[in-house]
Amino acid sequence: MAERGWRQLDVLLVTGDAYVDHPSFGAAIIGRTLEAQGFRVGIVAQPDWSSPADVARLGPPRLFAGVTSGAMDSMVNHYTAHKRRRSDDAYTPGGAAGRRPDRATTVYTRLLRQAFGERLPVVLGGVEASLRRLAHYDYWDDRVLPSLAVSSGADLLVYGQGEKPVLEIARRLSSGEDLLALTDVPGTAFATRHPELAELESRRRGVLTLPSYDEVAADRATFALFSRLYHLEHNGDNARVLVQRHGRGVQARTVIVNQPMPAPTTEELDRFAELPFTRDAHPGYGAAHIPALEQIRWSIQILRGCAAGCSFCCITEHQGRDVTSRSEQSVLRELATLAARPDWKGTVSDLGGATANMWQMTCQSAEAHAACRRASCVYPTVCQHFSVDHGPLLDLYEKARRVKGVKHVFIGSGVRYDLAQADARNGERYLRTLTQHHVSGQLKVAPEHVAADTLRTMKKPGVESFERLRRDFDRWSREAGKEQYLVPYFLSSHPGCSLSDAVELMDYLRKNDWRPQQVQDFMPTPMTLASDMYWSGLHPMTGKPVVVARDQKEKRMQKALIRWADPANAALVEEALRRVGRLAPGERWQVRGVPWKRSGGRRPAPGRR
Repeated sequence: MAERGWRQLDVLLVTGDAYVDHPSFGAAIIGRTLEAQGFRVGIVAQPDWSSPADVARLGPPRLFAGVTSGAMDSMVNHYTAHKRRRSDDAYTPGGAAGRRPDRATTVYTRLLRQAFGERLPVVLGGVEASLRRLAHYDYWDDRVLPSLAVSSGADLLVYGQGEKPVLEIARRLSSGEDLLALTDVPGTAFATRHPELAELESRRRGVLTLPSYDEVAADRATFALFSRLYHLEHNGDNARVLVQRHGRGVQARTVIVNQPMPAPTTEELDRFAELPFTRDAHPGYGAAHIPALEQIRWSIQILRGCAAGCSFCCITEHQGRDVTSRSEQSVLRELATLAARPDWKGTVSDLGGATANMWQMTCQSAEAHAACRRASCVYPTVCQHFSVDHGPLLDLYEKARRVKGVKHVFIGSGVRYDLAQADARNGERYLRTLTQHHVSGQLKVAPEHVAADTLRTMKKPGVESFERLRRDFDRWSREAGKEQYLVPYFLSSHPGCSLSDAVELMDYLRKNDWRPQQVQDFMPTPMTLASDMYWSGLHPMTGKPVVVARDQKEKRMQKALIRWADPANAALVEEALRRVGRLAPGERWQVRGVPWKRSGGRRPAPGRR
């Protein structure tokens, strides 16, 4: 600040991540966006939360303080699906754990209040705030918690993609508007003692009053109804203002969630992505590497949002269902900038986003979009108005490969192969090109499961779609003369998955001699449809009961069935088989075939028979 001649910041940002100046890190992109508009921005990364000293280092900002837990919900960052404390943190120098508190958004807000008093406006943002903007089920407390707009004590909460709401807040406060007047910013939520619903009704498209926090916390069927209501209000063209009362009497607060901010345009996304990022960690960290940066340093984000709306995924709830794509020219400019760096090795680790092959895929009918309340553009079938043409993406891949200095362009983001299979014109060509030019030895895909009931609950395509990809991938790899492997990801204990379904998946893996070494066990994260099923035991969209594995032992059994080849899991596999009637009393189960080696030696290549 002294070097820049600044006596006071305009905006202070506090983040639970180490500071990495890369467009994939939220604090960096919000800071750079505000800076580009002339605001003086300071960032405090991973402050000591035992006192307000760290958050006070840069002094009180003129406009507001912004708070984010970081790129992850702090509870997801800290705990496994079995509620065990994690031993590392990919967003911290050296991967060290323990540099941010549980419930980081609330803790940082309280530190700011201690440092600067109640008059300083505090604005929440990031994944943790976005996905806790209403009452929500919290897996770690195993109960429904109130909106962070209430429990944190902050003044405003930004949800979704944050650049446009934060810029509007900064501009309006800078122009002299009072914080109390900022009740109409799209993409924000706030708590108030005096909701003026008539005024809201008159100046916006409408109001939807949700069941109160007390009602949804007390009754699981009411919670499922509440889930259905808010999951249908994601389309900015027709979403209503959401109103939810918290508490009773003089302590009551009402949370008001404004309609979503329209997604960034292509021009805006280009501008955000091409801000002067160094793509490095703060030099104050010295030689300590930050694992999350090493994974994405040489990646290029080409889109935001996801039209798939998978039940277990928070991307649609956070970034939105509408896909916004960067222009081809912007992507190629960024690639040329990378190629000119002296530390560049010639390899793009990922050219993608939430779903790698949704670039330039949007609704082709403004009229249909204005009325649409579908939660997914691709499930159970691809919407007739949704573009699935992979031709433009193929052109981008070809041009990226031709950029001077580029040796490899790999695709590391998830690929929705059923979307490519639905593209009769260019889908097969896309998957062949992907296989032959953009796979770094292993193509990781996520069929998630094979049991039909489980896949329907997940909103994922049937196993036949994955089988078709397997056949094509093997054929195209042989044609290219490459030894490549398809690595499938499977998810255990998802709502709707019975123990019998888990055994069906094990049978499929054994038949194909697949021996997964990493399995994602379902973790209920706030605001996803699957998490709401987990808590309520009902499918919010149908009201029908859903099988839920809540018992930690059953969760371990489902995970063990996927990792069937590890002898350490034999007892759990045996008990699961006995529970579903596949083993008689006294009968034993044991791993047969290639021995599993826990350490040393060479394990079978993933996906290899």
